[in-house]
Amino acid sequence: MTALDDAQEEAKGDMTPMIDVVFLMIIFFICIDFKVLESKLPAYLPKDKGSQSDVVEPQEQLSVKIHVESAGTPIYPEGVTAGTISPNGRPYRFKLEGHRVKWEVGPKPLYNLADVQKELVRIAQDPASQVPDKETGGKKLMTCVIEAYPGTYYEDVARTTDACNAAGFKEINFGGGLGAK
Repeated sequence: MTALDDAQEEAKGDMTPMIDVVFLMIIFFICIDFKVLESKLPAYLPKDKGSQSDVVEPQEQLSVKIHVESAGTPIYPEGVTAGTISPNGRPYRFKLEGHRVKWEVGPKPLYNLADVQKELVRIAQDPASQVPDKETGGKKLMTCVIEAYPGTYYEDVARTTDACNAAGFKEINFGGGLGAK
């Protein structure tokens, strides 16, 4: 053999990695086709029944809704305009002037937080507000659900949560409202 024959033999590429890649691509595309096919198959799911046959009892809960009566006007510190970012990368804080909310504790409309607090304490002390506790077998205070409607600020929700907590409600959930605009 000559030196030219050795050079030609070294120039041949190894086809094994390319064949491996082709086989992996074939397997990949076969699996993708099965996923597409699987999604087109009809699914016969049970109607009106979950995995448990137990009937779930409806749970009594107190609804506290927060509606915005007046959105208010943001007042920024002197020399700051709306939408500018502070040196720490956050928007500047502002004070709301003229922001008013209305609460509905159950069906009762209330217009200040002190009245909301009084109504929550009254409801918490009412024996009719006690519901069965499945964990202990005794009674507990019903769950309170705070529903913030569009335009409410975190401060409105936080103060309402504090009022519910101070009145004695231990289970406080946050619910629906109507979502963001």
